Amino acid sequence: MTKVSEQRLFDALATITRAFGEGGFPPVDAAGPGAADGVADASPAIEALSDDTREVLGEAALAVAYGAFASRGGDGGAIHTLVAAMGLMAHLSGEEPDPPAEILSIAAEDARVEAEIDRAGEAIDTEFGRDAPAEALVAALEARILGTAITLAGCTLPDSTAGQSEVRLRAARWLARLSAGLMAMNVAQVGNAAAAVPEPSAPA
Repeated sequence: MTKVSEQRLFDALATITRAFGEGGFPPVDAAGPGAADGVADASPAIEALSDDTREVLGEAALAVAYGAFASRGGDGGAIHTLVAAMGLMAHLSGEEPDPPAEILSIAAEDARVEAEIDRAGEAIDTEFGRDAPAEALVAALEARILGTAITLAGCTLPDSTAGQSEVRLRAARWLARLSAGLMAMNVAQVGNAAAAVPEPSAPA
């Protein structure tokens, strides 16, 4: 991996952040403000996007995001990570990334969802009883989730089945959508709870 100076790394991060914030990304051969007669601007940020330094740039971006969200706490960092993963998986599928639309595309009948929840609860109660330790119940529910995910991912398909990797990618995208939706529900619940707390009255 090519070593990149910190200044070049910071310049690259700033350029990419600004470009995406403005809704696009500058092409590598675009002429910048310092270019003359259409000659491409030799910006350190653009040069840092070579194949040898993309990994360094990606790791730096992840580290910056992790540090920012970890210091703030809450669910925001996890949601943004899921949204980024959804965008990358859309690229792998050859589609235009639109994470908000993907999250909103989750369509499930409330009654059926409630029925699935009740069915899972009844199965756990039947197997473990009401007095089972919480750790055993959580482990059983996690196994149920993993089993369903593996089934959705097409891992039970014969190896000769065509399109198995595409099926797994599609399943992973749905699981990421659901994860982002669940995290958003947590944020909404916290916000609603905060809004329900009455403001302290001013002293007389």
